[in-house]
Amino acid sequence: MAVALVIAAVAAAASSSNRSTAAAKTSKAKSYSVLRVTWDQPDYFDPGLAYTVAGWQIMWNVYEGLLGYKHAGGAAGATLVPNLATALPKITNGGKVYHFTVRKGIKYSDGTPVKASDFEYAIERDFKIDSPGVGFFSAIKGVSGPKGFATTKKGHISGIKTNDATGAITITLTHPEADFANILATLFAAFVPPTTPLSDQSVKGIPSAGPYMITQYKPNRSFVVERNPNFDPKQQPNTPRGNPDKVIGTINPDPTGAMETVLKGQSDYDMISLPNDRLPQISKQYAAQLKIYTPADMYYIFLNQRIAPFDNIKARQAVEYGLNRNAMVQFFGGLARPTQNILPPNYPQYKKINKYHYSLSKAKQLVQQSGTAGQKVVVYGVNTDPSKSVVEYVASQLTKMGYQASVKLLAHGVYFTTIGNQATKAQAGYADWYQDYPNPIDWFDVLYNGDRITQTHNNNYGNSDFDPVNKLIEKLKNSPTTTAAQNAQWAKVDSDLVVKYAATVPYINRSGTDFFSKKMNLSGSCYQFHVLYQWDFSTSCQK
Repeated sequence: MAVALVIAAVAAAASSSNRSTAAAKTSKAKSYSVLRVTWDQPDYFDPGLAYTVAGWQIMWNVYEGLLGYKHAGGAAGATLVPNLATALPKITNGGKVYHFTVRKGIKYSDGTPVKASDFEYAIERDFKIDSPGVGFFSAIKGVSGPKGFATTKKGHISGIKTNDATGAITITLTHPEADFANILATLFAAFVPPTTPLSDQSVKGIPSAGPYMITQYKPNRSFVVERNPNFDPKQQPNTPRGNPDKVIGTINPDPTGAMETVLKGQSDYDMISLPNDRLPQISKQYAAQLKIYTPADMYYIFLNQRIAPFDNIKARQAVEYGLNRNAMVQFFGGLARPTQNILPPNYPQYKKINKYHYSLSKAKQLVQQSGTAGQKVVVYGVNTDPSKSVVEYVASQLTKMGYQASVKLLAHGVYFTTIGNQATKAQAGYADWYQDYPNPIDWFDVLYNGDRITQTHNNNYGNSDFDPVNKLIEKLKNSPTTTAAQNAQWAKVDSDLVVKYAATVPYINRSGTDFFSKKMNLSGSCYQFHVLYQWDFSTSCQK
């Protein structure tokens, strides 16, 4: 999958308006009444809290911010476009000041007018509800610094100025950030009305400014998405109106159960990757209804460096050598490739790491040298495959290395918030990462920058905190350009984390499956796989 960086994406967006308007007209001609889907369990349906593919894949058609991404397949999907803003930002003062104007006449799904000050409220709300996305906004004046986050939780960000009369928004940074335009396109920066409560609103719902609204959500069971009655594609020309009038979702994270909903005619789409034992049959018998895709992802085992035994580098190195990455491909039905890198191979900053060759004897030796042999290790995972099989294998290997290993399995809906809470003290476990936006900052800064470790909603599950790495990440973040020399520095960050510090154990890049009913038309633009949000239900068509 091709990756477009910020500069290229912004440059390409200039002529997107007419194309998107045409797409909206085409979309209207292909509208249909109901799309039935089978979905994974989202963590939240609140844009300030959601941080899983299951949540974002739905919500990018529901909530909108100043900027967003083009609704297109392939590399074009990484193109930044103005959504609620009238244009891409005017950037001044050496990359530290961003100027926007909010489009006039836009209303939320409940009829409330969209105002410039709603942006400031949305970002302040993120801090007040301990959003996992607050670290993205640390460069905004008034947020950065040792007391910045605490001050922001009280309700003020000095670096954001808004004017509801003119629609003007000015954002001042303490230093340039190469990915700030991408950050403004995340759901964490989506506008919400100023009456939105400072608590999780997944079930109650938040009025939306996008083409759809979530009208019902029953955790672990179902959700309903319907058209926003106040959405006008003429006012928001870079957002398609969408084809289905309603999306009825059944939550079923079990691969076999999800697949059966399509086979039995109960669902038009299964987002869960097909079970390994059925993939050959489905591929042969239902080839016309199956799409295989490869997103920018990385699956890894986190090792908590704050607590024993993985506060010891030799213990971490033992895990690196003691897992057979080639064998772990089987847990994904063969739809994966082994890796030792954090970055996926389609990034220009990628430089292949080939340090660790599977050796159980070397792993045992390192455990003995670390002085941690015999210690208890609990490996956390999700209670469905592939996670279940992965963590059972990891625990088995840890036992062979010399530990007393066991497994703790949790439901998908609570898993990441549990391991992201320091009180859990999870020693090791299953994790995966799909890009929020196409930039190495999204991988290294979010997952491994020690300066971004938090008490709850922590994304740095292993609590990696190495001063030279933190400083290099901060240095590269502050550059508004991307050069070959900087790419090489990002490759060094990758190598230092995996080789020098053994801070994390990447093991595969995964491919996935989209399985559809015979009702669905998968030809041409009716099937669009987005580089960030995967299958775009808004552009789907029925025969």
